[in-house]
Amino acid sequence: MINRRSLRIKAFKNLYSYESCKGANYLMGLDMIDKKFSPDLNSMDIVDKDELNRKKALAIEDFDHHFDEEKREFDSNPEVEKDVKEALNYVKNENRSDLKRLSKDLLDEAPKVTNDHLLVLSLLEEMAFQNKEYSDEKKSLAKILGEKVRSKTNLYNNRIVAELKKNDAYQKLKKDHKINWSSREDLLKNWYKIVHNKDEAYKAYIKKESANYEEDWEILDYLCRRVIFKNDIFTSFFEDIDMDWSENKPIVRSLVLKTLKSVKEESDDLQIADISYNWEDDSEYVEELFKITAQENDYLENLLKGKLQNWDIERVAMTDKVLLKMALAELIYFPSIPTKVTINEFIEISKTFSTPKSKKFVNGILDGLATELVNKGIIRKSGRGLIDNK
Repeated sequence: MINRRSLRIKAFKNLYSYESCKGANYLMGLDMIDKKFSPDLNSMDIVDKDELNRKKALAIEDFDHHFDEEKREFDSNPEVEKDVKEALNYVKNENRSDLKRLSKDLLDEAPKVTNDHLLVLSLLEEMAFQNKEYSDEKKSLAKILGEKVRSKTNLYNNRIVAELKKNDAYQKLKKDHKINWSSREDLLKNWYKIVHNKDEAYKAYIKKESANYEEDWEILDYLCRRVIFKNDIFTSFFEDIDMDWSENKPIVRSLVLKTLKSVKEESDDLQIADISYNWEDDSEYVEELFKITAQENDYLENLLKGKLQNWDIERVAMTDKVLLKMALAELIYFPSIPTKVTINEFIEISKTFSTPKSKKFVNGILDGLATELVNKGIIRKSGRGLIDNK
């Protein structure tokens, strides 16, 4: 299932992308100024290069000051003022566009995970069908050769697969998400032959005279755990269709196994596992975390600067800066999330996505800042289960 940690990671990635976009947009603004005050090599007019360079230097100085502070008065030169304003407006518009795009992308994760969940479940159906196709091919070839062959269709007759086929909610979801393997028949045949010929557990199951319900469930559970989510040929396929597969894989695996577990007993009804316990709350949380961190960037960075007195803020790894600002945003603007939970979660994320020393660095900065901000009344926690601000 999608949990708060996976949502924090998604917000972190998008905020990191936003910072990268802002840096690129800033350079594009500088490039616009450079071109405005560079000699036109196609012009026959005599150009005062020294004057052009003087204006360029003024424009870059104005641009930098306004980009950082947006308070300084423009240079009195009208030409410089006009070109600096154009460059600043370009940067602001591009930043606004990137922020909107990345904010929208936050919630695209849920449909992707749901799509992958349904794709894996439907793959079990397809592999069952390939079992029958393979069996029919073997029988036809044996007939031509005048031989006898006993090719079993235990997977095709699997009772759990039958539950999937007859479940209206699941079939509707498949239709809504346009899950269809018809264009990948050759791939499915190849996959099935690899599993059929090489996997000992599957070969043992398929040879059974008559598999019982428990054995039917166990083979699907096994195929998911040990084959689909482990074998490189399946991993490569899912990586090709979902660029975030490495992050989504454990979530999808959890959903698939939970769905299969819902019919572990023969009397159970199939239940398609929900993507989240409360997607409405979770989606609102991640949108707010992303938006607040982006909008309050200057305030959050100033809080960090006050704590990093012996550090140059520009020398701090961008991953650490983004994680720290996100953590501060959660500490300050999400009163129902305990302080220790926030700090521990962002330390864990830093272990995966930042430098080897980041865990200790992030822990030290957040622990110290949290104490200061609690004492100043900036961090105030409330809600059920929260005994104090810690």
